Amino acid sequence: MLIQRKFLPSLAAALLWLMTSAASAATYYVATTGSDSTGDGSTANPFKTIGAGLNKMASGDTLIVKAGVYQDKANFINPRINKVPSGAPGKYTTIMAETPYSVRIKNTAALDYYDNLVLLDGSYVRVDGFVFEQVNTQYPPTTGFMAGNHNKITRTIYKRVGKTENYGGWFWMGGTDNLLEDCAGVGSARYGFAIGGPTDNAQRLIIRRCVGRVDYSISTEPKATFNVYGNDNGNTNVRDILLQNCIAVDGRKGPTTGDVTYGAFYFPKNPLNVTLQGNIALNVESEYADFFIKEMLGDNIKMVNSVAWGAKAPSGIRANGTSSNTSLSLDHVTVGGHASAYYNKDAAGARVLTNSLFVNNTALADGSDAGWSTMTNNGFFPTTQLKGLNPLSATSSTLKYIVRPEAGSILSSKATDGGDVGATITKRYGKSGTLWGESGYDQLTTESLWPWLYEDHIKAVFAESNPAPSGAVPSTNDTTRGFAGSTDAFGKPQTLTRYIWQYLNNQIPADIYGTAPAPLQAPSGLKATLVK
Repeated sequence: MLIQRKFLPSLAAALLWLMTSAASAATYYVATTGSDSTGDGSTANPFKTIGAGLNKMASGDTLIVKAGVYQDKANFINPRINKVPSGAPGKYTTIMAETPYSVRIKNTAALDYYDNLVLLDGSYVRVDGFVFEQVNTQYPPTTGFMAGNHNKITRTIYKRVGKTENYGGWFWMGGTDNLLEDCAGVGSARYGFAIGGPTDNAQRLIIRRCVGRVDYSISTEPKATFNVYGNDNGNTNVRDILLQNCIAVDGRKGPTTGDVTYGAFYFPKNPLNVTLQGNIALNVESEYADFFIKEMLGDNIKMVNSVAWGAKAPSGIRANGTSSNTSLSLDHVTVGGHASAYYNKDAAGARVLTNSLFVNNTALADGSDAGWSTMTNNGFFPTTQLKGLNPLSATSSTLKYIVRPEAGSILSSKATDGGDVGATITKRYGKSGTLWGESGYDQLTTESLWPWLYEDHIKAVFAESNPAPSGAVPSTNDTTRGFAGSTDAFGKPQTLTRYIWQYLNNQIPADIYGTAPAPLQAPSGLKATLVK
């Protein structure tokens, strides 16, 4: 029921209205068949534009957008263009697609610097279920932008078509205590998903279960799919960052004039307390490494249960920080198919490498290896690369799947914690919807990661035509490469799940798709009845 907001003459009536309002926030609807002039925002008489719905909302209200394509600024979720009221603890302001990924907000007109298709800079706002497509406009630098605090953007896809400006990409994240979850980005980018910056103070941020594929770029700046940029002024300003179950896949290198593509994951300058849990870099072109995770004064960088695989990056992991008063930790990592497994010239006083697997890399280390202060219970093939305490002799066929060791193999139960050596990426990290510090936000759950939720929606957008513009590198773009192809090597429909599991040419275990995938779940706090 819509609540009429009007002047109430008595204090008693005002108090009654406030109590009623707190208990029953309003819900409004938008549809392409609606009307901004005669619509009242009800499901039977919706508004026509998202902007009209936003401008009607108050704190804690919900706006539900029915399926369709919504063009240009009148439909942007951006308080610099249309009102986006902040919510409150336990009472989020929510803007959501009625059915996940059924609503596309698209722009083809010229835009200014802060005309992001989605921009959150208040607090306690949640956006869910949209596809955002920015076409042939250099500004704004990123299609999505999130600052403020306690904001959540879930189940969204960012597609960038044509030239960006030199710093352009899909999504920038700052502020404090914010969450980006179950999202994807594709197309043109310098940094695809970016956190922080030279003067930023981003803290307690989480990117969870996001997929990125860089197709081309015009940028002469450093480039990567996922980026955490530490403040230039020291190592305490951009801090406390989690990347959980994120995947960089099939990425292409951009221009080598100026700065190059540094990696699938790249953490420049001075970030503090960055943890990677269950991440994958697969078949991504770069000049340096799949995971370039430490430089300058970067400190307390941790990588757990993550995979770097493919010959398109010289090294799997790279660290070359300059301070001895820092730490670097790699645990249960799998690296395969590179010229060198790692490039470790880091000056950190604590350099820990444990329970990790290095197979089919031409060399273990690149050049003058700085070594590890702790190096134990790691597996290697070829055996000439055996190193450290309690090393395990693997074989070229030790792994069937890059995301897990097999039960009963030489890797089984040989880790210092009693687990398997190498990465195991089969469960989701982080309780869905949780922000930094909330119960389960950084824990391994019992929920299966596979089949990847919403993989059909992601593939459909990634496979859409997106020709490289003049001056872009590379100059052509096959959008149906890799997991966006039609069938796998075994004659089954290609999916992100099959592509990753079958990368070593072994058919996916029957139980992955043997039962129906988990139903589409609304993010925490959203009514399940709103998800078709």
